[in-house]
Amino acid sequence: MTSERGNWQKMLQERRLQHQLEIQSRQIESVLSQHDVSARVAGGYVQPRSIRFDLSSHLETGLEKLRHIKQELLSTLGATEGDLIPHLGGWQLHVTRPEEPPVSLFDLLSLVPDLEPMTILLGLDDNGRPVLVELADHTLSHMLIAGTAGAGKSTLLRTIALSLALTHRQSQLQLAILDGSANGVAGSYTSLEPLSYLPHMLAAVTYSPDECRELVHFLVGECTYRQEQQMDTPKIVVLIDEVVHLLNKTAAHHELSEGIIRLLQRGPDVGIHLVMTTDQPESARLTNAWRTNLPVRLVGKVADERIAAAAASIGATQAEYLLGSGDFLAIVDEQMVHFQAAFVGDYDLHLTLETLHRSRPQPLVAQPVPTQKLAPTPLEKQTSEARSFSIMDTVSVQIDEAVEDA
Repeated sequence: MTSERGNWQKMLQERRLQHQLEIQSRQIESVLSQHDVSARVAGGYVQPRSIRFDLSSHLETGLEKLRHIKQELLSTLGATEGDLIPHLGGWQLHVTRPEEPPVSLFDLLSLVPDLEPMTILLGLDDNGRPVLVELADHTLSHMLIAGTAGAGKSTLLRTIALSLALTHRQSQLQLAILDGSANGVAGSYTSLEPLSYLPHMLAAVTYSPDECRELVHFLVGECTYRQEQQMDTPKIVVLIDEVVHLLNKTAAHHELSEGIIRLLQRGPDVGIHLVMTTDQPESARLTNAWRTNLPVRLVGKVADERIAAAAASIGATQAEYLLGSGDFLAIVDEQMVHFQAAFVGDYDLHLTLETLHRSRPQPLVAQPVPTQKLAPTPLEKQTSEARSFSIMDTVSVQIDEAVEDA
């Protein structure tokens, strides 16, 4: 078994690396074309600390042009260090490789291939065991992720969305993402924006406070309809980044807050669940009606013991000593597990989206949310069974310590 896992991980790593090199080669050639440099990427070679790209050109002045745009090439590749070196009549671009994340979601998924339905992979605990979030227990219906800037909240939110999307069909699961960390104006996109291309999305990632409020209103209406029809599928997971910021910049914040409370209280019975992040877990915006319906807490680095207690709902967690960058505690029923959150880089995200769209079934079972009018009309309600509304499964979270050591 160990040998099979090792071979699978090696094959997966080679596939990911090949995909990354292909994308980076296209990015390099795009920059060269923009600056009218007649050169192309002739090959690449991965070394332990760097990646080498072989560039070929027939222009004698090509090296000077390349040196002029070297920084733009590095920036496009997301690198901070690199150099251009003449080599065999052409040039080589050497790019320093970034450090690999401690836990890759792709590697983690290969270690746990037979997940139960509606299970999220969060990361690895101190003993190297996968930490799972099982979305089937109604006593663990919603999650709050708390921590300061740099704790890794948005990154973990992205991991959660991809963990679900990679292990569920669109007819089983759909996602709605509201991002309160941006300015709410056109072009103020965040690291969650690429998730708009997931086939599981009800709508594109939503930034505008008014549009976020309308989307919550739509989901409350869907919740009511499902109660009337005694439905709980397909399942919906609502991901809200920086929920307190979103409430603070929404004019009708009372309406938005009441809508979220309704989803927290009534959603689990009809397959609607919330995962929210905040850097202000002590905020008065998070009333008792919120806190009592958020049984699962994922706590990253926080400023002090007082904020740690507000984030975890228990004391003496020592979350103020966490390191940030995905270093988290999972707290359920006063039981605590320390884990390193799984990570998905931009190139792995691109590979994920490409794979999902290539295998996307046609026609789709679930339908997206209308872009202009989110609340269903009476006619839409009458026909919603036929069109199979898309929304997600019961969110229950369970830290599974029974998983065998990887």
